[in-house]
Amino acid sequence: MISKEKLANECKLSRNAIYNYENGKRTPTISTLEIIAHSLNLYISDLLEDSDNTHYSNKLGILNAIDKDVENNILAAEEKRVLFEQEMDELDKKYFFDLFNRKTSRMSPHEYFKFILSICPFSESDHISEEDMEELSVLFYRLVTLKAYERDSLNEMEKIIPGQSKKYEKNRFVTTCTK
Repeated sequence: MISKEKLANECKLSRNAIYNYENGKRTPTISTLEIIAHSLNLYISDLLEDSDNTHYSNKLGILNAIDKDVENNILAAEEKRVLFEQEMDELDKKYFFDLFNRKTSRMSPHEYFKFILSICPFSESDHISEEDMEELSVLFYRLVTLKAYERDSLNEMEKIIPGQSKKYEKNRFVTTCTK
């Protein structure tokens, strides 16, 4: 047999509350009954009189039905969220580049690169000012122009001296060949 004090401590209740429940001066909630029954290693029905048992069983049945309904609603909402995300992914795949091209087609190269830089998820971008973005967009445009010039030059060189452009490596201007 467990003492009222130990039971109260295990259930995080006062000794007075246990006394009042035991003597019928107060009625515990279902959740409190579950805690007490668990601490005593009993079923809730073991703690109740027959009339109370029916009353609490009905309440417990209703609460279980409500819990099940809430769980079903949560599962249904999760399924809807997953379907929505799948639909959005499909729409992104279908329309993203069309929308992106429409948005950027009228931009100057400088505006385009500035726009691209503004949407890049750089962790360092927190420290990049508007002036820095301007400078970077100009620099990026110049690099693209230089790369196009380099590619055109290599293509022209290939026409003049076949095989010469093979000395070129990706991400380098010219490699030296040692034979």
